Amino acid sequence: MPPSIAIPSLRRLLPTTTVEDRNIRFLVLQTACAGVVSGGIATFLPVMLARMGASAVTVSLLSSGLALTSILAALPAGPLVERQRQLVGWSARYFYAVRILFVMIALAVFLPPEWAAPACVVLWSLHGIPAAIGNNAWYGVLADAVSPRRRPAVNGARWALLGLVSAVCVAFFGGLLDLLPFPTGYQLVFIVSALVGWLGIYLYSRLEIPEREPRAAAGPIGLGRRLRKLIAPLAEGGEFLHYTLGTSVLRLGLHLPIGLYSIFWVNELMATNTWIGLRSTVGNVALTVGYYAWGRLAARLGHRRTLGVAAFGLSFYPALTAAAPSVEWLLPAALVWGLFASGIDMSLFEGLLDVCPAERRSEFVAVNTFVANGIAFVAPMAGAWLAVSIGIRPVLWLSAGLHLATVGVVAYLALRRRQVHGRAQDHASPDPPVRPRGA
Repeated sequence: MPPSIAIPSLRRLLPTTTVEDRNIRFLVLQTACAGVVSGGIATFLPVMLARMGASAVTVSLLSSGLALTSILAALPAGPLVERQRQLVGWSARYFYAVRILFVMIALAVFLPPEWAAPACVVLWSLHGIPAAIGNNAWYGVLADAVSPRRRPAVNGARWALLGLVSAVCVAFFGGLLDLLPFPTGYQLVFIVSALVGWLGIYLYSRLEIPEREPRAAAGPIGLGRRLRKLIAPLAEGGEFLHYTLGTSVLRLGLHLPIGLYSIFWVNELMATNTWIGLRSTVGNVALTVGYYAWGRLAARLGHRRTLGVAAFGLSFYPALTAAAPSVEWLLPAALVWGLFASGIDMSLFEGLLDVCPAERRSEFVAVNTFVANGIAFVAPMAGAWLAVSIGIRPVLWLSAGLHLATVGVVAYLALRRRQVHGRAQDHASPDPPVRPRGA
């Protein structure tokens, strides 16, 4: 069913008459390569650590450590991006560095057991530095590579393809890991992820966008001034602040149990790699359908309503997982995850582009990266601490509650926005109103 839904969209995207058409083709092919990475090392690294007997804190550090390095990279990322003229080739070098670290993770498994898990966590964390810098540039690249008119449909089709390729890969890799000796199978999966990911970055490097006019480099500034400059977009208030408030509650719910799922599957539900692969396959097939559907719905609903509806639906994922008496329950939970996580992705991406002034995009993206990774650093460690104190299932229920709280925050901010705009219209002059920056 999913291929018959996604393929027609891809066929419409693949013609290469114009530069934009060629960019879309390369983006689609690069996304397929990213699906292998998602279904490979991104899915099975925490599973491998759980099978090594790693604690909840160690597995949670995969997310928290990555967030910490991303926070450190967020400080210089904005100014670095602003000084670049050729954004695609420059950012591709940072993405290549990420793939090299994936190979190093595969080699780290050769270390003695007491060193292997910490080494994997450290290397995974380090890839947040080049990834944060490259991802800051990515928003500008995509904004210039594809027109706003076509971008929602292109992203919907790309993310649908990402889910479809990930679904196939996790099913294949899961069965392969149960056939191969431990940890050789994991090493093979990680190396394949790195090599295919390397091909994806080559395809990304073929994108054509207009040459940018770099901003003049500012003189050296102290850490305090740099931090004040980083949070300045939040101090301005407006739509960017509202976006940050709503998404922060959501991110807290997303990241609180993120290091606990693999441990829960392996230790409490006794799931094999095949079952974990099947669970991921169901989730990614649902993700494929979800991206296609949300790609059409998001344009009508807007990113705020999309965020509220998707957050409500996604609350059932940690709830169903917490209620699971057996491994079979992972499949309906994964179905829910895929259908609504796709809506979250689209609302976060389109929402960020909508609230960022084009001339200050890298500055606003850097703030968003800093806030998002600050939460991604604190929340998994808090989840691990809570799991030790009260158990994993209560943490999953708490995560579901935070998703529902997101719906309330989004609804409140939407109501407040309507009230403010209503008062502004009551006092408006006969001249057409001017929309303030960021509103």
